[in-house]
Formats: sequence, C-alpha cells, structure tokens
Amino acid sequence: MYSIGITQVSATLLVLSLVICLLSCDNQSLNTSNPLTGEQISRKDAQALFMNSCAVCHMDNGQSRAPGLVHLGGMTPRSIVTSLETGKMQVQGKLLSSTQKIALAQYITNRKYVVGTKPLNYCDDRDIEPTKIRSFGWGGNLEATGFIAENIAKLSAEQVPYLKLKWAFGFNGGTVTRTRPAVVDDYIVFGSQFGEVYCLDIHTGCVQWVFEADANVRGGIAVSEDIGNELRVYFADFGGNTYALSAASGKSIWKKTVKDEPNNAVTGTAAYYDSLVYIPLTSMEVLTAGQDTYECCKGSGQVVAVDAVSGEEVWRHRVIDEKATERGVNDAGAKIFGPSGSPVWSSPTIDVKRGLLYIGTGENNSYPPTTNSDALQALDMKTGKLVWNYQATPKDVYTEGCPDAANCPDPVGPDVDFGMAPVLTTRADGRDVLIAGQKSAVVHCLDPDTGQLIWWKRIGRGGALGGIHWGMATDGHLAYAPNSDWLEFGGDETFSASPGLFALDVMTGNVVWKYTSDPAICRWKSGCYNSNSAAPTMIDGVVFAGGLDGYARAYNAKNGKVLWEFDTDQSFETVNGVPGQGGAIDGPAPVVANGIVLFNSGYGLFGQMPGNVLLAFSTD
Repeated sequence: MYSIGITQVSATLLVLSLVICLLSCDNQSLNTSNPLTGEQISRKDAQALFMNSCAVCHMDNGQSRAPGLVHLGGMTPRSIVTSLETGKMQVQGKLLSSTQKIALAQYITNRKYVVGTKPLNYCDDRDIEPTKIRSFGWGGNLEATGFIAENIAKLSAEQVPYLKLKWAFGFNGGTVTRTRPAVVDDYIVFGSQFGEVYCLDIHTGCVQWVFEADANVRGGIAVSEDIGNELRVYFADFGGNTYALSAASGKSIWKKTVKDEPNNAVTGTAAYYDSLVYIPLTSMEVLTAGQDTYECCKGSGQVVAVDAVSGEEVWRHRVIDEKATERGVNDAGAKIFGPSGSPVWSSPTIDVKRGLLYIGTGENNSYPPTTNSDALQALDMKTGKLVWNYQATPKDVYTEGCPDAANCPDPVGPDVDFGMAPVLTTRADGRDVLIAGQKSAVVHCLDPDTGQLIWWKRIGRGGALGGIHWGMATDGHLAYAPNSDWLEFGGDETFSASPGLFALDVMTGNVVWKYTSDPAICRWKSGCYNSNSAAPTMIDGVVFAGGLDGYARAYNAKNGKVLWEFDTDQSFETVNGVPGQGGAIDGPAPVVANGIVLFNSGYGLFGQMPGNVLLAFSTD
C-alpha cells in the first residue's frame, strides 16, 4: 500500500481511509481474546456477528441516524463495549456475552480491547488551578496566525540551535499522531487517536489528568477563562460529540452532540469566543459514496455555535442551503441525490473587530455543483448568517473510489479543498488581510470586509493530498506555506511538483524563499517524502515546521536557512512507558511555549511513515 499508482490512487485512498474498519478482512488468525475470561472468538465469527447483529443500522447507507462504520471505526474499543453494557446500546447488548461485545469492538475498530489502566507517570502534585491561557485552537490564537509572542514562547532565535530532546510521550498502539496541544500556564491539553484527552506538565510530561471521549479527537483544544470561576476546555470528537471540561481536573461539565446528519463528523478544532463555542462539521459521504449501493449524496458541511455554559445550540449554518433532491440512479441502480458536499474540514477563525467567523469549505460530492464549494466564507458570529462567499475552484465534484465506483461524478473534480483555517493578519501598511492556502497549491489573499481577492499565488502542482493542506503561519510581513505535492493526483498537470516550505511577501504574494529537504534522506525509506505538509509555527525570527521525511526543523524566518533539525524517525523511551516510534510529521503545527517546543511525529494514514509520539524539546 506504500506504492500508489496514479490510475489506482482514488481506490487506494479509499482503502487507506477505511483501513481502521478492515471489514473485508477475513483473517481468522486475528482472534478476540477476552482479557477477563480468556475465551476466544475468531475474526471470521466476529465479522458474522457484526453483519447479523449490527449492519442493518450501522452500515454507511445513509438510511439511519445511527453512526456508520466510518464513525464507529474512529471510536475506542472501550467506548463501544461501554455503550453495549451501560449506554445507548445496552438493550442490544443484553443479547450478547461479554466476549461477543469485546469481539465486536475489536472487529469494528481493528484495535485491541484493553481493560482500563492508568498511565504510569501521574504527576506527584495533581492539585492544579490553571489561570492563564498561552496557546489554544488550531492556529494558536483567535486569528489562527500561528505566531507565538515572545512572552509566551520564552525562546529566542539565538537559543534555537541548542534545542535538544527533553521528553517523549507515547500513544499506545498509535499510528497517526496529530495532536495540537493547548497551553494553560505550565500545562498542555491535547486529544489522541483513540479518544483520550490528556493534561500534562509541559516541563516533565507527567500526567495531571486523563479524560476518555467516545471517539478520536482529531483537532486541537479551545479554552475559555471567562466562564464561571475556572478555565474550561472545549473540543469535539470525530463522532460529533462536543465536550466542556474543567481545565484543572478534566471533569466533564457537559457533553452534547452537534451532528444532525448520519455522515456528520468533526475533523477540525472548535473555536471559542465570548460565551460561544463554534464547531465545524464535515460530511463523510466523500468516503461512504465509494460503496456502489450508497445513495449519494445528501449531506452538507456545517458550522454549529453552542452556548459555552450549557452546550445548547444557538445557531447552525449549513454551507449548502438547498436540500438535496433525487437526480436519477447510478450504474448500480442506487438513487442519486444532489447537491451535496462542501464539507468544513478545518477550524473557524475569529475576527473580533468585524464580528465575523471565517471558514474554508471542500468539494461537492454530487452534481449539480454549487458556488460555495472550495470556498472561503464569512459568517456573522452571533447569528451564523452568511456575509460573503469567495469560491476559488468551481465545479469540483469528487468522491473517493473514482474512477471505478458507481457514484463517481462525471466529470470528476480535482479534490482541492480549503483544508486549513484561514489566517487573519495585518500587513506592514496597516491593512487587514485574510490569507488561506488551498490543496490546489494556490495561496489566496482576500479583503476580510468583502471577500474580494487582493492577490493569489501558485507555488506548486497541488492535488488531493497537497499542496497547502493543514495551515500557514505569518507575522504580517511574510506568510509561510508548506506545499505537499508528494502525490501527483488531482493537481494542475501544467505545473511540476514543487514540494517544500515557501515564504511569501504578504503585500504582493511574491515568493521570497523556498526550502526543500534533501531527497537522499528518503532514498531507502518506505513512505518517506522530501515534502512539507504539516502546518508551521512562528516565533520572532524563526519558523518551525515538520516534514514528511520525519525531520523537525527550525528556519531563519527571513532567508530560510535551517537553524536546527532533528530526525524523529527513530525509537524513543517515553515518560509513560509506551514503546515510542517517530515517523512522518503531518497535520497540526508545532507548539512553542514556556521555552518548550512540541512536535508530533507519526502519520501513517495515507502510506506515510507511521508513529506514535509527542516530542518536547528545550535548551535545558
């Protein structure tokens, strides 16, 4: 699966995206062993149990509000068993033995069920009362600039070359590490691939508290300090559940679901401002449409605002206003619906001065195409009303499984979403601008008042897994854009692939410098690419960015000279006793606070190098 041919790429991406479910696997050697009784059930029997007991409601057919396989596969085995024993599915669970429940949980998630255990490295002093927010959300601040001020970073450009590994934290069984820690005082709060949310001491990596969500937590953490008499953290899991916790103890304050369609999911980061929590919703029909019998497609990307005190919904913005209607049948005889799609994969950006919330949208999933796909939108923060819409790429209609799946659109689009949170910054001339990179490898600069284009710049070929995927950073003078271009599918064929980290002049869009790592690093490594995909982070004079070659790097912000680098593709001894292994660096940006630099390492979702560690560096 590491070698991906161009003609097979869509089907391969579908398989990779759904690999956590492994529902076509009939490997009888993968048995369930009940840790409490030792009783075993073969994987083949577990598959039959699912098909006979669960599939009628939980297949991704869009006919039920019950979570489909994509959502179930993102849950933890413990949460599925708990649901069958004491939760919403306890009526159905009464018909199953303990071993059958565990077998179902392991089969659905492809992860081993483990009886709940506490981490080995709890802090000696766990009586904390954090009072100060230092970094939060996807871009570190409301404007998502990725710039960390000196009083928060507490790290100078002169110190950067002397960074060394301070501690490593391992995620047991992890293969995709895309945590984006929020920093409160001397503590970091972040989610995990398996749904645990941790609070750690930033200096030692010891654990203050752990909270277990129902499904994996893919984004970052929002924080408030103006609700009640304590700091609160907010996040959403992949299944569409939104949570408010005490930052001091990790205890639940409320939990609400925000999904209103079967295929809703949350892959972005919740944002907080002035008593409202904003949650982005995607539609996983881009994956489920790969099933020929699926009636594609009816969903839409959304943003939901909920009250931070109660979790109750305040407003809901549906990107596609028009309700999908029947448009015919596909080659397999299943009904076709449209319009659909325009998912909101990324996090909202907050503009306090204008009272606006900015989002990016993705492709349509079925015809007819709409004007709000592959777009940037501005919403009124209080009402959710659409203020303006800027479409970058019209008529991008796409689903996984093309070109062979019955639901594949004709013609099929390039799949060039806005996958990052738009960046709001102020230029040297005092003008506010909104900057966003697109998977087309184009950077767009807009007027935040009107959505009118000021300039745009292409920096590469782009495509389904690039060019600018996860985010950018800026200090208002230069904007730093990682361009992936590692997989030549869906991009502009008139341009050559151009992977690397780019610095663009915010006034003009002109490229000031570019850095591409040495291809020789990846010569003998499977899943290694000399490319930049993960979002970058800035401190004064320095840009931090990780590469798909596994290297964490720091660059001189003015000229791109490498000031420091560390190869994370290695084994680590972790503070929590979990065997640690680094890999490709993708997804969220590094975090810098209190003299510590935090990097994720490991991203095996699309054939890159897997890994399971959060790494902390300092000069101490």
